[in-house]
Amino acid sequence: MQSDRATSTAVYDAALAAAPYGVFTCAADGTFEEVNPAYEQLTGYPADELIGRMTFHALHDPAELTKRSGELPGATTEPLHSRYEGEWFYVRSNHVRTPVMLALAPFGEGRLRYVGIVIDMSRYAQSEARLWYVSHHDNITRLPNQNLFTERLDLTIARGRRSGSGFSVLVVELNQMRKLRDALGSNAAELVLQIAGERLRGLVPYDGTIASLGGMQFALLVDATGPAVDALADAVLARIGEPINFLDTTLNVKASIGIAGFPSDGDDAPTLMRRASVALSSMKGAGMNGVQRFSPSLERQAARRFELETMLRDAIDRDQLHLVYQPQVTLATGHIAQVETLLRWQHPSRGLISPAEFVPVAEETGMIERIGEWVMRNACRDASRILRLTGKLPRVAVNVSPQQFRRQNLLAMIESALHDAALDPSYLEVEITEGVLLGGTDEALKTLHALRDLGVEVAVDDFGTGYSSLAYLTRFPLNRLKIDRSFIVRMADDAQSAALVGAIIAMAHALKLRVTAEGVETPEQAQRLAELGCDEAQGFWFARPLNATALRNLLEPMSAEMGDGDEGEPGGA
Repeated sequence: MQSDRATSTAVYDAALAAAPYGVFTCAADGTFEEVNPAYEQLTGYPADELIGRMTFHALHDPAELTKRSGELPGATTEPLHSRYEGEWFYVRSNHVRTPVMLALAPFGEGRLRYVGIVIDMSRYAQSEARLWYVSHHDNITRLPNQNLFTERLDLTIARGRRSGSGFSVLVVELNQMRKLRDALGSNAAELVLQIAGERLRGLVPYDGTIASLGGMQFALLVDATGPAVDALADAVLARIGEPINFLDTTLNVKASIGIAGFPSDGDDAPTLMRRASVALSSMKGAGMNGVQRFSPSLERQAARRFELETMLRDAIDRDQLHLVYQPQVTLATGHIAQVETLLRWQHPSRGLISPAEFVPVAEETGMIERIGEWVMRNACRDASRILRLTGKLPRVAVNVSPQQFRRQNLLAMIESALHDAALDPSYLEVEITEGVLLGGTDEALKTLHALRDLGVEVAVDDFGTGYSSLAYLTRFPLNRLKIDRSFIVRMADDAQSAALVGAIIAMAHALKLRVTAEGVETPEQAQRLAELGCDEAQGFWFARPLNATALRNLLEPMSAEMGDGDEGEPGGA
């Protein structure tokens, strides 16, 4: 029996010593009788300074103990006859306050005693603080995220309702960040976001809030309205617009800002954020960098955009989309070298809807992939029909969006479209933007080589408008550059634009690439381009876009004039 009792005592002592949490026993008045090593470590006091000399009350924060003394058993309170748990602050031997969880339970026969378990909560508090920070801050900019911004916005609204004071919400979006990411990679995009965040942080007043909404947007909450907010918005545009250096490349970032004010534009957080975003979308939709305040008319425009998105989803199924073809003329001979495929939307009740209005909607919603495939298949089908009827066909150029180009099945889709239309690949040209070449270059290079191996030609559209380096032209299997119309329009009045056009033509020819000028609308522009050695031109001066029937009628007399000896050669009309 004594052996069993000794074994039990040894096991108890070993368990007490190994316990991961602080454990003590004490008399009814709280005087320590026994403590384990974990309790010594937690409190900073050795056992010989605790046992028989101190009560467990003495380790509690004195101010807190005074307020809550009735909760704990002791010499001056009623004994504890049931279990107790509570959160307290201990004061360690080094005078540091530490949050703890204290659990007490009575035990003993005849003489009342207590066993206590104490858990250090500081490490849990630190973990909770870290979790709170991660869940309330953006991991790239380290700014408050939308969750925290909404909490602060709700508090500001409540204060504004009490005081009757106004404030403003600004939503700031960095423009063309997707193009920058495609051109220079995600590291450049993250650097721009971080620098923009720091610049904004330096502009927001001490009592304001700045947050990252994710993607390329920031939100500002400032206790100001009227001219003061206008001045802040102008300062934001100027500060963000300052050059950023990335790997010896100078980045010039622009921004758009939407503003909504309390209480004039809304008196709750969702309404204010939505209306600031509506104002922002209006500025972006106009293709501008600047500031837009919310107004009811903008909300009506937003409703129109939503309606447009809904209608666009049905446009293909309801046969409302159709294609037109704009000739690209060889300047030296006047012959049609290519035709560019252009998309048109004829709504039964709304009439003709401009591509400038619906194509951005298609891109933003992801519908551009389905529409792009429809365009490719129908362009190949029209081209095959024209070739059979006239015996002559210029090369047909079809734009491929960056979203389409990033899909793994692009090549298979083009092969399928050509096969279904029984069209030789040499009659097809794919037009891509510079951003396609600079985002994921290995995959882009692989896809372009596959297209060229198939016999499809490749042109770079809107050349000169991106973040690109001309070095990529030597890496990719290209056939043609299309100079953006913005350079052509300025060429007559701006010597630098004319010089740049001439330099692009000379460079392209050195790389054995053909050059097509877009947006040629005057004979002077056509003459100047011919003098600079430009190969082809496209614009209203030569021809407006034609439907497939009109294009066939245009090609038939040309085919008759040129005879049948070269029938079937692409680009010969």
